[in-house]
Amino acid sequence: MPKIMKSRRRNKVKSSSSSSSSRNKHSEFKYLPPEIWTQILLSLPAKTLLKFRCVSKYWCSIIDNPNFINMHFKLCKINSGDNNKKLLVALQSLGYLRDQGCLFTVRNAENLRYAGRIFRTSDSYRYHIIGSCNGLLLVQKIRPIDWHIELRLWNPCIRKSLILPPCPLDNSPFGLEFRYLLGFAPDSHDYKVVAFAFDRTLGEENGNIFFAVYFLSNQQWIVRNDPLNVNNVSILNCYDRRGLLHSLSTTVFFRGAAYWLGQNDKERSGLSTHLGSFDFDKENITFLELPFSLYETGSLRFLFLFLLGGSLALFSISEVTSSIWVLDQDNKKGPWTLWFSRQSSRDGYELFEFYEYSIKNLFYCERDGGYFIYGKNTYNLASGQVEELKKSMRSYFQLEAYSENLVLSKAYGTRDLRISP
Repeated sequence: MPKIMKSRRRNKVKSSSSSSSSRNKHSEFKYLPPEIWTQILLSLPAKTLLKFRCVSKYWCSIIDNPNFINMHFKLCKINSGDNNKKLLVALQSLGYLRDQGCLFTVRNAENLRYAGRIFRTSDSYRYHIIGSCNGLLLVQKIRPIDWHIELRLWNPCIRKSLILPPCPLDNSPFGLEFRYLLGFAPDSHDYKVVAFAFDRTLGEENGNIFFAVYFLSNQQWIVRNDPLNVNNVSILNCYDRRGLLHSLSTTVFFRGAAYWLGQNDKERSGLSTHLGSFDFDKENITFLELPFSLYETGSLRFLFLFLLGGSLALFSISEVTSSIWVLDQDNKKGPWTLWFSRQSSRDGYELFEFYEYSIKNLFYCERDGGYFIYGKNTYNLASGQVEELKKSMRSYFQLEAYSENLVLSKAYGTRDLRISP
């Protein structure tokens, strides 16, 4: 009899536990339908959603859905549309020789004021941000002792990073010099890293550019069989094949493509003549002629790509004039529209001339008639005045746009950026 009673009790416990688990499983639907739960979760910050993934399998399935991640990013982008809410990630190398580690902080996009600390390192690695897209950064860690290079995707919002496997081109005879592009393919809802490698075997003038694509969805590299032959219709807009690799280090991501300033095969002055672009869905390169001549009354122009609201724009400054051109390829009158033009100042021209090769990003702010943040300085478009923002910023630093994003929240093998394998 005791054995029979015990078995009955066990069965009751099992039945009660199974019924309670079934109740818990559908408890989310008891008061609100799934659509309402999705809308509620969409209104929460990324860091909160990262914790809510552990509440239940149902919530985790919603938060990890690629469509949810995409919608959450778009909502956060709309909510941070005001200049006062825009933030930047600042990378500062500490020490005169960058030998005291680095500091990652979040700063206000209008004045570079401190808004939060991400982390500080004191290790021997050097960090470089070589790509940015939707708040996701492509970071290169270099160990100066043996020049070991580690490439990672990093989401500073949720503090997670993913180590990329070695690019397959690195094992080939031409894989000695690389440039990388980071972007988002809207049709496939996938983030991609594109690695370009220069083929040295055919010489500087005749070499091909080979490339491979890394897909975040399956975390694998795929080598594209057909090389990009620069000789075909000036497709890479660069007479020096290695010059393309330098140009790709100053790209701007906009609506599914990466844009950079390049030059055609005939122009050998080293100055930009075309706008190059790489489409992350089609995986092809196109080019567009710039809207003006390289010289203006004998004065050299300095050119910078930047985002002006919801458009891609080009800022040019010479000793004579400064102007802003907006790209609109659907415009019947031509792809370029002159948005702003005025006489430039000597201080402004010298600012962009001095930092041309060390600072790549230009951030536009709408207040006070419109001004640029360029390094530690501002350039007022209306007055042409230059002002220094933060004297406390170190001599070497990088600025990238900061955005709330859940990318890498469920990626396998993610870890803190400071942790090496």
